Amino acid sequence: MPDSAYAVFIEDCRQERAHLAGLIEALEGVRISPGARISIPGPLIAPTAATLVAFQRTVTELNTLIDAYDAGEKAKSISE
Repeated sequence: MPDSAYAVFIEDCRQERAHLAGLIEALEGVRISPGARISIPGPLIAPTAATLVAFQRTVTELNTLIDAYDAGEKAKSISE
């Protein structure tokens, strides 16, 4: 059934969004676990910042995809 396969895909997107959000928080705080600091070598600061921007863009795109799916599901349940 295509609808159920797409629902599974969206659930995977939700999980990946949560993982990316956690990784962004960890890197933005330059922390991997509470109290543990990581040192980003000078030459890697710019690539790390670019990676964070890409992660944030991906989370935004996942939000759009998930919101559209949720809106469709809500509209479908209202019409039933």
